Amino acid sequence: MNPVFRIAWREYKQYVLSRGFLIFLVSFPLLIGLGGAAMGLLEKSKPVRHFVVFDEAGGYADAIDREIRERGEYAVVSAWDAYAEIALDKSKLRPEDLPYPFAPDALTQARQDAFFAAGGVDAAKATAAGYLKKGFPAFAAPKEQIRRLELSEDVRRAAGLDEAASLLRPYLVGQRPYPGAGGGLFAAVLIPSGYTGGEDGEEAQFWSNNLTDPSLEIAVSRALSSTARRELSASFGLTPEQLDALAEVDAPVKAYRPDKVEGGGELEDSDRFRSAVIPAAMTYMLLVVVFGVGNLLLTNTIEERSNKIIEILLSSVTANQLMLGKLIGIAAVGLTMPTVFGLGGLALALTGGGGDMIETLADVLFNSWFLPIYLFYFLCAYAIFAMIFLAIGAVSNSLQDAQSYLGPVMLIVFAPLPFMLMVFQNPNGLVASILTWIPIYTPYAVMMRVAADPPILEIVGATCLMLAFAIVLARFMGRIFRAAILQSAPPKAKDLLKLARSGG
Repeated sequence: MNPVFRIAWREYKQYVLSRGFLIFLVSFPLLIGLGGAAMGLLEKSKPVRHFVVFDEAGGYADAIDREIRERGEYAVVSAWDAYAEIALDKSKLRPEDLPYPFAPDALTQARQDAFFAAGGVDAAKATAAGYLKKGFPAFAAPKEQIRRLELSEDVRRAAGLDEAASLLRPYLVGQRPYPGAGGGLFAAVLIPSGYTGGEDGEEAQFWSNNLTDPSLEIAVSRALSSTARRELSASFGLTPEQLDALAEVDAPVKAYRPDKVEGGGELEDSDRFRSAVIPAAMTYMLLVVVFGVGNLLLTNTIEERSNKIIEILLSSVTANQLMLGKLIGIAAVGLTMPTVFGLGGLALALTGGGGDMIETLADVLFNSWFLPIYLFYFLCAYAIFAMIFLAIGAVSNSLQDAQSYLGPVMLIVFAPLPFMLMVFQNPNGLVASILTWIPIYTPYAVMMRVAADPPILEIVGATCLMLAFAIVLARFMGRIFRAAILQSAPPKAKDLLKLARSGG
């Protein structure tokens, strides 16, 4: 076997066949599943937020109750729609073929009301019974998260907001348990007698010792705003029913692309995945994988250098063969993880076990040029940064030595990150073009722009410049590697340019 491939296989086998890598490969999807299950468990185990309303103005407590009830109903219908999309066996019944209002659709107030008028969760489950995937768990509605309690006798008799706040303070800070709350209160809403919701009137007060969960504060704000609008609409001669009808208006708009022929140009989920989601996700993956394997190459080189393993290897192969073998082997390690996960996603899509989103993603990925383009620019980005990391490893006896070189490198590498949002939103703009023509940023810029039909001459020209840069960089970094890899005392930073020019 060629010495280069012997070294490459050694590097690849050292990591991919290691126990830690195999455990990670198996545990990663399990951790994602467990993470989702944990989030669901945390949501279910989340304590009920108890609060009280001291309403001097009158009528606002009922408005808050109505808002909380509608928010709870919205959460139930939204959860049902998501459940129906993944739980139904589409060979038996498609989600959109369920009867109204149980078929997933736009979640309007009218549909929400119809859902519960038709029997709510029990009726929805009965409608879908017999069409679920085998072994799929039954639907579990989101639990109640917020509950209003009646005022205690002492607070009810308070003469004003100041006295009410003073009486409620021990319950809010947990010094005293509130009746029916099983502990202290989460929040208290105090509404003065002159409150109208207008800018010139008195302000309502929201008291809570918890600043991390704004859900109740948002619900209270919406309830008070809604009530204020109702009172204002009455002065214009509108009834509450007419105001609700106005609020329910949701003009439908369909999105079209002028360059799309299929379907009359109407946008579908696959179009949005192709133009936005996948380029952003693959750019992020490109960044993570390149720097993950680059750091792997760095630490591996430093470890072998400090342990004198390099000397043993160089007794059998040349420095060029060692360098090339390391580059090939670690590159293969970097491609192994996305390949395994990509094949896993494809298997899910083919078996129908991943839902519509996975099927759409797989269809876009495997029926487009995304994967070949990703592979090409991964190898280009890897070649550029791997040579840098390899040279840093050759001139460092420890990770501490390497840090002095890594700092400037990382600063240069991550300098364009603040501009990536501009590239994402305007992929053919000036910033995108500038980043495309900078060789070390070309792979990431092109991946972000690939779905926006960038000028082909610009992409070809920038890619040729990147390849030329990579060749020159490999030449200079290779010289540093060959000259420094066997030196017991690593060269100083000021000597690196001399090594790069002379080759040692």
